[in-house]
Amino acid sequence: MTTSFWKEQLERCPAMRPCLRRAAQHAVAGATLPATLTLGDIPQDKAVRQALDAIFGGCREENGRLKVRLGDAMRKPDLWMPLADLLGVKPAQPKPVHSPDEQFALALRRLKVLHPDDSVFIDTLRRSDQLLRFFKTCTTASADLASLFDALISLRTAPAGITLSEFGAKWFNDSKALRSGPLRQQFEHLLRLQVGDDDSDSTTLLNSYGITENPYTTHVVVFAPFAYCESNNEWLDWPYRLWQRGEAAILSWRTVRNITALHIEKPFSMLITSENAAPFHRLVESRRPALYTEGYPNAAVKNLLRHFAATGLSCLHWGDTDLDGYRIADQVASQILSRMYTPPIADPDVRDHLQRLSEEQRQRTEKFLQANPCFSYFAELRQSLTCGWLEQEQTMDLFA
Repeated sequence: MTTSFWKEQLERCPAMRPCLRRAAQHAVAGATLPATLTLGDIPQDKAVRQALDAIFGGCREENGRLKVRLGDAMRKPDLWMPLADLLGVKPAQPKPVHSPDEQFALALRRLKVLHPDDSVFIDTLRRSDQLLRFFKTCTTASADLASLFDALISLRTAPAGITLSEFGAKWFNDSKALRSGPLRQQFEHLLRLQVGDDDSDSTTLLNSYGITENPYTTHVVVFAPFAYCESNNEWLDWPYRLWQRGEAAILSWRTVRNITALHIEKPFSMLITSENAAPFHRLVESRRPALYTEGYPNAAVKNLLRHFAATGLSCLHWGDTDLDGYRIADQVASQILSRMYTPPIADPDVRDHLQRLSEEQRQRTEKFLQANPCFSYFAELRQSLTCGWLEQEQTMDLFA
């Protein structure tokens, strides 16, 4: 099947060119032709059918398509190269290979198309050396970043207490995908970039987003006279009985998740939330209704606060007056009507306890304020930058 052979066949029946292109395309790709080659739709021109029958020793019709059987000798691609030259069929040009920097830029442009409301945040990703290294070392970085970003966006409407296993199963079809490894690292990196948090440990960071890493080690410590109803309509009053004995109750995430309603057994005016343990212990000793957030409130804390809010209670948050302290107060306020206890700086006893922010704290706070001009405690944080901040423990004797 030389060039002259194919030239003679094509001159005799030019109309069969489209049918022969399929064989030529297989040949230029360097692939062995299939044992059954589909030539295309059944030709209406009888002359074309006769010419093809003569070349291939007969064709057959199947579901409106014309097919031929090829023996082993006829399946070699080199045999068909003269035909490919005459038909002008060239090897497909390989797609250009983008550098990691170019792939990163393309991925960010796609994110902007998919999430136009987050363009400002996406622009901050461009300056991330960690993400660029991810694109240099991971062949699936573009797809992974798109999935990670979708997971990040979903947190805005996800119920508090969603686990990393649920996240991994939903966005990567693998419950272990976000428990450790590079995807976990990049996910945490995106969370930090979004909130401007470079320092918090992993657990604190996840808690701040309502993500539960381990639902069996997540709990809330509370000292208040209440009973709760579970999903089976059974009322349990053991937190109230502990209250009567002057002891705090520890409710697991599983317990809190099954609560359908709260009942205040002994009315009180306000629940106090405490960022740190020692002040919470002081509140328990003085028999004041209180809840320990243990730093950033985890899913169990947030869920229980919403149940207290449903009873009509409001909250006074007591914590540090640095960036983390105000961010914790803001998260408490997102679950229950709340205000923060801020000792008056004009008080000499208060001024004596003020601490200047370290240079690292100052830079972190200024960066956060610049990125979050609508933050609820913007003015208070500005005051901490100017005058200094208070540790919660330093205000224990001032707290009335």
